[in-house]
Amino acid sequence: MLVALVMSATGANEPASSAPFSPLVFGLIAFAVFLLLLAITWAFRSVGQRH
Repeated sequence: MLVALVMSATGANEPASSAPFSPLVFGLIAFAVFLLLLAITWAFRSVGQRH
């Protein structure tokens, strides 16, 4: 009885996650952002040696 009261008070009946995408999609987006940052960094790899 007490467990059911605590569970209902804490909102345990709600879904665990209300994210718009699955965790896999978030991981793929983060990976793509890191690849983009890597490409930008790679593009400027020899700028300091030119001058």
